Amino acid sequence: MARLTSGDLSFDFRYAGFEYGWVQYEFYFRWKNEHIARDSLLKRWGEYWGRRPEGAFLANEYEEDGLLPLLKKVLDEDKADYWEPMEPDIIVAVYPEAYFPFLPSRHKLIYESDEHKAKREERENLKREKWKLPDDSYTVIILIDAYNFREADAYYGQGLSLHLIVTRRDLEEFAEALESEYIEFKQKFKVEEWLEQNAYRDAPPDYP
Repeated sequence: MARLTSGDLSFDFRYAGFEYGWVQYEFYFRWKNEHIARDSLLKRWGEYWGRRPEGAFLANEYEEDGLLPLLKKVLDEDKADYWEPMEPDIIVAVYPEAYFPFLPSRHKLIYESDEHKAKREERENLKREKWKLPDDSYTVIILIDAYNFREADAYYGQGLSLHLIVTRRDLEEFAEALESEYIEFKQKFKVEEWLEQNAYRDAPPDYP
């Protein structure tokens, strides 16, 4: 399981299975390694929802994972973007050098020490020279559609979200962990073989 952390908050993400061409995900919002969502509120009817682990949210994407390509694209281009699978149980948005609520700050600089100013200007010069720095900042927002919750019978376009502020290094390490796990996942579930055998399917099957 790959983990993206910001202080005591964490987003844990796992490739859980592959059925009928669908990549299945399990993921968690945690505070100090404890589940943020109350397990009793999560949907558990039927085979798909009924086998979720404690505190896990579920989602799936048809044929290929979409989270890893999103992270690689944002890290490469440094432009805000998001991933939403075909069935929108989750949306992951990444904003480089931006802080929620993404509007001009109302804070005004009253005083800045010479030392702090020198460090800030040094970093600004380094950023212009190198463009990408290990301590570049990103706001990551993960929205879980309310369809994951008990008695919800349709997608809402709203739900529970987790906001993390992380560095480029954090995001790169998360992406590397995901890529390693995804390679193992595809081998375990023979994803490439399935894609080759079903390359000419007109439409994905309904799932779950």
